[in-house]
Amino acid sequence: MKNLKSKIAITLIFLAIFALSSSQARADSNAAIAVTVAAVKYEQRSHPIRNSGRVSQKNEMRLSFKTGGLVQRIGVEEGDAVKAGQVLATLDLEEINAQKQRAASNYEQAAVDLARFNKLYDDSLVSLQVKQNARTAYDNAAAELKIANFNRKLSVIRAPADGKILKRYVESHELIQSGQPVLLLAASKQGSVVRVGLVDKDIVRVAIGDPASIFIDAYPGREFTGSVSEVALSSDSGAGTFEVEVLIDDQGFSLRSGLIARVEITPVSTERQYYIPIEAVIEADNGNARLFILNEENRTAHEVSVKVLEFLPDEVAVRGGLSASDKVIKLGAPYLSDGSAVAIVDES
Repeated sequence: MKNLKSKIAITLIFLAIFALSSSQARADSNAAIAVTVAAVKYEQRSHPIRNSGRVSQKNEMRLSFKTGGLVQRIGVEEGDAVKAGQVLATLDLEEINAQKQRAASNYEQAAVDLARFNKLYDDSLVSLQVKQNARTAYDNAAAELKIANFNRKLSVIRAPADGKILKRYVESHELIQSGQPVLLLAASKQGSVVRVGLVDKDIVRVAIGDPASIFIDAYPGREFTGSVSEVALSSDSGAGTFEVEVLIDDQGFSLRSGLIARVEITPVSTERQYYIPIEAVIEADNGNARLFILNEENRTAHEVSVKVLEFLPDEVAVRGGLSASDKVIKLGAPYLSDGSAVAIVDES
């Protein structure tokens, strides 16, 4: 209570001084206006960057068949753990095997024809063009057989890595198109991540390895730690934000894909910035601000413009127009103009 009365008394004194100074300034343009000042802080601080996103697995793969067709069998369910190389799904191979057999027959016939026309050419019974045509037919047949074998191989889906089935998109006996997703697999060794979108002024502060705290609604009161594992070099064309991936230390918990997570990233590498009291800003517009600094030699106020980087509870982070040795004018700034004479009042 005592402190409150003291603060009120000091404020009333300042108001009286400012009113007197203003009236004197109108009477005498050289009258000094009472002000308080504060030293500019030039410091390196780490302000957390906050955003939210969804938990997912570091390496999620949508598995599909290269060719379309009738699904013969899907041998896994959502949530199943699988091993690398395990057969997960197959197409009905009747048509694909027939295509492979046809390609193999054409290849065998082309090989026989090439050998025959080579011999006939050696005996001068056919022209060089006939021999070359036979060679072209053989090369084409070999390529067709290679394509058929490749399609046959990719008509069976095998697990590319150890992991867990997150999603099953189709059922057995469904007719699907080429490339249509069949299963969603999460590789188990990669771990869980949360991806968040950051605006341009935040993305430039983030680097790979920066520590992060993750709070997941499904685990109230628990804080997970993590670190930035990827930083996008270009923005999302739709949202206009830059994606940052944070790798989570799951602490042994099973973090399901799709869980909502709040992320706080603390940039390690931060530039030094100027910090001034919020009272020193007399006007701010479109990211720029005006304020006065003290010219200690002749006790006058000098107006400067700065770029506002961030508004904090009691301070403003700014860039440009200041030096580390400057003192900014706090109380009394609205009564000043560039070059105004000032009288320093002790705020304490």
